[in-house]
Amino acid sequence: MIKIIVIAHGELAQELVNSAETIAGKQPNLYAVKRDNSDSLIHMQEKVGDLLKNINDEYGTLILADMIGGTPCNASVPMCRSFNIEILSGVNLPMVLSAVFSSKNAISALDLVEKILLDGQKSIINVKKAIFNKIK
Repeated sequence: MIKIIVIAHGELAQELVNSAETIAGKQPNLYAVKRDNSDSLIHMQEKVGDLLKNINDEYGTLILADMIGGTPCNASVPMCRSFNIEILSGVNLPMVLSAVFSSKNAISALDLVEKILLDGQKSIINVKKAIFNKIK
């Protein structure tokens, strides 16, 4: 089964995992990695590397990072050399849910990337404008 890691600053990763599991139930393939204020880039690389050593398999791992250029994302990038992983940034709850539901039928982490990107992007809308345009 494809593994999914949500990695972010502070408690965001764990809260996204908690929210996804509130909606979809407990997910044995879903993990959270947090960056504490005191975590250096090297320490974050160790956290990600240690987790990947324990969970990565031939189907690969999808890493959903909070933002490109941030320490959590930057710590994940070097792992591409040693592990079968894909990394997406800008994680939001629809992306996590899309990954959870889609991973059950996907052959590899790479197969998930485009769908999750689209699902995440489609969820970002101006709600007021969308609602009031439909009322007119």
